[in-house]
Amino acid sequence: MSQNKVTFGLKNVHYSKATQSEDGSWIFVTPVALLGAQEFSSEIIGGSQSIYADDSVIATLVQNAGRNITLKLSELSDTFKVDILGYKKLVNGNLVEVTNNGVETFALGFEFQGDAKARRVWFYLCSVTPVNEATKTKGESVEANSITLSIVARPIEVGNYLVTHVIANLGDINYQTFLEASPVLPTFGS
Repeated sequence: MSQNKVTFGLKNVHYSKATQSEDGSWIFVTPVALLGAQEFSSEIIGGSQSIYADDSVIATLVQNAGRNITLKLSELSDTFKVDILGYKKLVNGNLVEVTNNGVETFALGFEFQGDAKARRVWFYLCSVTPVNEATKTKGESVEANSITLSIVARPIEVGNYLVTHVIANLGDINYQTFLEASPVLPTFGS
């Protein structure tokens, strides 16, 4: 299959609440759509350092401790606020931010397009900081507000490997259900 020369777009964003069992394993629930995705970016947490000896580089140490993710949305759903950010929905319908509830761990999935194939991704162990909100009055023109989520995707242990995310390409066996089914940890051959 041919490879992408360019990538573009962002759609089919989902989240899946994660809970850790007593044995340390993680369980992911059925994904929920997170509508209004506008922008995604990620940066490696870590970097590299060159080791010098005898007037040359003799080794390079590389550290990858996960990703810092920025996800920009047109609006944040009440469901995400309750499921992940610890908000409470009252019987009268009001939504209350409960600051001592803490945030939940979740997996973040999405799809982006390319000229040859679309890719779908799950980041496994994500934590998000509480969101800032802002709005402004309408003037001569109307500008839509947006919400930016600051997310940390940390590695999950799978056997002898530390894994941050998995990518499904068009044509993979699990591609069609990849974002609708609960995230599955990879299985590595020997």
